[in-house]
Amino acid sequence: MSAEASRPLHPVTAGMAHLPALLLVGQEDAGLDRTGQAYRAIRRQIIDLTLPPGSSFSEASLARQWRISKTPVREALARLRRDGLVDALPRSGYVVSPVTLQDTDDLCALRTLLSGEAAATAARPGVGAPALERLEALARVPFALAAGEADLEESLRAGIEFEAVIAHSGGNDRYAKAIVGVLDELERVLRMAALIAPEVASPPGELEGIHEHLRARDADGAREAMRRRCERVRRDVLQVLSQSTSVSRANIELPPPPAQARH
Repeated sequence: MSAEASRPLHPVTAGMAHLPALLLVGQEDAGLDRTGQAYRAIRRQIIDLTLPPGSSFSEASLARQWRISKTPVREALARLRRDGLVDALPRSGYVVSPVTLQDTDDLCALRTLLSGEAAATAARPGVGAPALERLEALARVPFALAAGEADLEESLRAGIEFEAVIAHSGGNDRYAKAIVGVLDELERVLRMAALIAPEVASPPGELEGIHEHLRARDADGAREAMRRRCERVRRDVLQVLSQSTSVSRANIELPPPPAQARH
């Protein structure tokens, strides 16, 4: 994928309570304290694969990189450990948590459940006109990608923003926060899949179909269209990651032998 660039947020997106990490790239973080700034910066490097799974680092190296003291870095890493993105190594720093097929499958299943219901919840009362207009614009990006007028980075951003806008349109702040958290975790997996198989992308018409159901206030149709999208991504990602050499060359672990029957 191409390098991420700063770009202004659309007014609909800027007004959301919870923004996906990808949409915050290049945005001002003046309101954050040093720990918050360190957390956002390190987390971004993990998600965009600057710090790939399995890479190791120390508090000191990150403190030098960001030109801050070790204390905010240490506190940021404690938060990242709670997020499940890093693991501590005894007396030798930290390592970025690996991505496994099981965890990826679980994450995609959760995304299907949450985003499908979010689409139905947003469709019932009707999505506001500004949000519908934004969703329509985002739904055109896969067509631009297919025509060579957009790149994979733009497509990834559009897909994540599309689901985040729907999540916030349902009026449930906690639900929106949960979905944005899943989207942030999913971004790292999607980037890994794109590096392995760049040809795998959202087919034109997929987002457009969801938008049409939302515009028609068709809750069941919106739920099913979103579920189909999420399950398509789930199949594509698992198939691509299973072809990775790091997976195909992994050691095969045998189950423990059955306990001998007592006589």
